[in-house]
Amino acid sequence: MKTQFLLPFLFSLAVILGPAYNMYVHYDFSHSSDTESYLAMSNGDYNVNPVHRYRFILPLVAKVVAMPLQAVYTKLWPHRAESFWPLQLAYFIINSFLVAFYGWIVYRLLRLYSHELVAILIGLIVVLTSRWVAYIAGLPLTDSLYLIAIAALLYSIKTENKILFVITVVLGGLMKESFPLFAPLILLAGPFTWYVRAGLIAASLVVVFGEHSIIDSLLPLQETTAGFKSESLVDIFMRTFAKTFETALDLLTVRGIGEVFTVLGIFTFILIYGAFNKTCRSIWKTYVEKYYWIFFGCILIHVLISGDAARMFYFGAPLYGILIVKVMEVLLSKNSFIESIASIRKQ
Repeated sequence: MKTQFLLPFLFSLAVILGPAYNMYVHYDFSHSSDTESYLAMSNGDYNVNPVHRYRFILPLVAKVVAMPLQAVYTKLWPHRAESFWPLQLAYFIINSFLVAFYGWIVYRLLRLYSHELVAILIGLIVVLTSRWVAYIAGLPLTDSLYLIAIAALLYSIKTENKILFVITVVLGGLMKESFPLFAPLILLAGPFTWYVRAGLIAASLVVVFGEHSIIDSLLPLQETTAGFKSESLVDIFMRTFAKTFETALDLLTVRGIGEVFTVLGIFTFILIYGAFNKTCRSIWKTYVEKYYWIFFGCILIHVLISGDAARMFYFGAPLYGILIVKVMEVLLSKNSFIESIASIRKQ
């Protein structure tokens, strides 16, 4: 059991650590309001963007981890000890391990769709080598927890793991308040009857709104020079939904298409190949459950209401990994490359 966890986890960590470290060292943190918010929250300042201020778990953990790191900085790099460097290092360490854990869950999910280890590892590498993984693992962000929640949700649905499903659905909103956008998927797929799943969605909403209420009462948003004003969760969603048409138009531009291409990079061509190959399409239809259409629809909603569409597209990476694994099974089969070239010529 330890080996089943440790090897995929260490493999995932090895894949992400180098790119994430480069991001941690060289990124200009002033370019991202997200990172500024979470660094401020770790220092106890919750007068930040209302979209960010309720994601308290990682900023709190990062502050705890940064305390011993600051002592090390005081001895080795005293000029950096009082800066954000100890906190940034704490985020890098925590997020790298969390994303590696996410990689382990994705690995377990991919194994449910294939027995071909090479195909599984290629699928996992595709998921973990996106530029957004380096971004999420290397910077002071909270998306790593959300990735875990999404992968755990898909895994619990596929395996009908009731305990994991309940924990993920009820607490998923604490990872990111947009988690209830997966309500259509949760309602139509997973263990339990539909009305029990509906009750879990309601419990998730109670947790989200309750957490917002507690933070607002304990740490009310003060007026600052940044001009942030208090907004309810409903206000935030209404404001973001107003951007959907603008985001959709941006995605249709050359720049927008290029941004989407960065989600999987050159590995996007594997998905394109699968979409144009009759055998791959047939395998997808046979082995990939129909509820993934709903899942992808939920991802599209994330994309349209976000100001960072390409990063939201990455949240669908477990699905892309599954599709790529099935394509790789075809490509790795006997004489597959010759057959695939011949099929392309015929088409």
